[in-house]
Amino acid sequence: MYLQAIAVILAWVYSFGGYAETQDFRQIFKDNWKVAEHYVEKQRKVWDIIFNEFAVPADLAVAVIFPEQIRYSALQNIMETAAVKALYVQGGTRMANFSIGRFQMKPSFAEEVEQEWMRTEWRHDYGIHFDLSDNVEARRARIRRLDDVQWQCIYLSLFLKLLYRRCPQLPKDNIVEQVRFCATAYNVSFKGNYEEIHGKSRKAFFHTDFIASVATAYYVYSDIAVYFYKTKTVKQ
Repeated sequence: MYLQAIAVILAWVYSFGGYAETQDFRQIFKDNWKVAEHYVEKQRKVWDIIFNEFAVPADLAVAVIFPEQIRYSALQNIMETAAVKALYVQGGTRMANFSIGRFQMKPSFAEEVEQEWMRTEWRHDYGIHFDLSDNVEARRARIRRLDDVQWQCIYLSLFLKLLYRRCPQLPKDNIVEQVRFCATAYNVSFKGNYEEIHGKSRKAFFHTDFIASVATAYYVYSDIAVYFYKTKTVKQ
């Protein structure tokens, strides 16, 4: 009875944003996990070329976006309609801000990455320049990029380079904690500082339901990323 009570309390804490030990996510997500894993394995050769061009650790990068592969498989990208994209093109994020593509990137995320990237010397080093104008043409070009999975790999690479630049203490962490940190920043707080992101790294915000309800199960995004990272790197 005592052990059952503890289990109930832990489950309650976890469901309201606390932290519990890593679960067996392969069993929890079942077919969606298998579909996501199969897709990633097929794409790795192409993705790794892009990550390597930006000197981003490929295993870390893939682990960061793997939970989104599960969500993509679960929802089948329902929100990616021409009408919703047109709303963003015409009015920006105040009109529509939705997840796009395999990496489930929002236009607001792309805007933040582009703005920070254009403040660095890397824009010249890599020859990647973005039009930051608040107009239809710039937004349409951004949607075209987000619709392309290779461009999503580029956005992810830029995001990670910028994150490590902004948090110089990050490389001192062990690699698993780096995966956890980067995954948290990707899911919750791109602009947060080192302490803020760490503070959110064990909070359960992630779910795979189309619309959250009282029955929705929430998970720690970084737990899923770390679980996937460990299953892949241990085998190597």
